[in-house]
Amino acid sequence: MSLLEVSDLTVSFGRRRRVAVDHASFSLEAGQRLGIIGESGSGKTVTALSVMGLLPETAQVAGSVRLAGRELVGLPESQHARLRGDLVSMVFQEPMTALDPTMQVGRQVAEVLRLHAPERSGRARQHVLEMLGRVGLTDAERVADSFPHQLSGGQRQRCLLAMALINSPDLVICDEPTTALDVTVQARVLALLDEVLSAEGAACLFISHDLAVVSQVCSDVLVMLDGDIVEAGPVAKLFTAPEHPYTRGLVATARIDQVRPGERLPTVEDFYPRAEAR
Repeated sequence: MSLLEVSDLTVSFGRRRRVAVDHASFSLEAGQRLGIIGESGSGKTVTALSVMGLLPETAQVAGSVRLAGRELVGLPESQHARLRGDLVSMVFQEPMTALDPTMQVGRQVAEVLRLHAPERSGRARQHVLEMLGRVGLTDAERVADSFPHQLSGGQRQRCLLAMALINSPDLVICDEPTTALDVTVQARVLALLDEVLSAEGAACLFISHDLAVVSQVCSDVLVMLDGDIVEAGPVAKLFTAPEHPYTRGLVATARIDQVRPGERLPTVEDFYPRAEAR
């Protein structure tokens, strides 16, 4: 049995039932790293929020999402809340939004322990400092006692990673976790994520619009467009032999370093005109 099994997941919104995810099916094994790539509005974040049980009340969900054999579609919020931060956790795109600006970072990380691992909460401070150190924050004491606005973007994102990993979840979902960071910090955070996931043995569902970024973390990838999964397979195969026109466009735009001076970089529309989207 796979750790995560998604079957015919369909998510729509509003009275007109605008479809955001259309009969998506995929699976994720324990310890596997699977990327979901696509442009804004392709359905990748909605797919992740379906797993987390964080869709708005206006969402209509059909199909099946099973985590460690447990059906999540239709699961009461009280039961879903017990899974979040314990069996599954999420690293969001913008840490200034995800972190409480009025609370010291160390207390926020410790809160996850208090909610899901009360037997460890007596030594919460020590566990928090150890986890902050593991995600590359060498001055863990200062960081733990700081408010989010007193930290850099890279430090805040590492704090979110510490919060997501402190209970050793089986699955970590990353929703474009490096988009708000500059290129240098992004590379460091991705390398750190790779290292910590390996040490924890956690599976990862990594969401991005950038195939090059996904290739640094994941072994396999799904390509989404307009709510559909249009291609899936190992990252190496998609980079070298993409089959779907939309994927070919994504690969072309990811290879910026191969474009010679004065040469026009191919766009997605060169490979997949929007008029032919369906």
